[in-house]
Amino acid sequence: MNNNINVINNSEKDLDVTVNNVDGNIQIIITKKNIDLLSLKQGKAFEVNGIGYIVLEQLDGNKTAVIRKELLDDNMIFGSDNNNWKSSDVRRKLNGDYLRELEETFGKDRIIEHTVDLLSLDGLDDYGTSTDKVSLLTIEQYRKYRKVLGENLNKSWWLATPDSTPSGYSSRCVQCVYSDGGVDCGVCYWCGKGVRPFFIIQS
Repeated sequence: MNNNINVINNSEKDLDVTVNNVDGNIQIIITKKNIDLLSLKQGKAFEVNGIGYIVLEQLDGNKTAVIRKELLDDNMIFGSDNNNWKSSDVRRKLNGDYLRELEETFGKDRIIEHTVDLLSLDGLDDYGTSTDKVSLLTIEQYRKYRKVLGENLNKSWWLATPDSTPSGYSSRCVQCVYSDGGVDCGVCYWCGKGVRPFFIIQS
């Protein structure tokens, strides 16, 4: 009896091989093994479903802080009204459809909440903090992780840190990272910048 052999290759390396016999037809499924995030060092890049991520830090409690390697969106306004991350267009996008995509990729209960400190560049705390599953880096986080982020992107991208607040001189500008790695401000409601999601995975 001649069996039909169907080979499904879902990966190129780090393979798991499963052999099934379905009604006399042999099916060989080749898939990529699960990535052990806890084994990845700071600055290590990894890829899932063709999308690259960078490990920023291994945290207590078997948690891994990661950032998307490339931009999710390269031309998005931060917010249509002001520079408050909590009411921003970017926040709605990241914690809506994009979060659902992450949960499908990594598991629904594995993307965990973290606190975003919205202290402005000029030291005002009008906006307090925000609790999110997906966010942007703050300027303090960018300073902390600058050396492990790898090469600069060829497009500027938003940070979550406001330039000032309503009790200061303006609520119109947000900090962003430029292609040379330097930090400056952009007007939140008309300067399109890139979006680089940050999140924490329960490993």
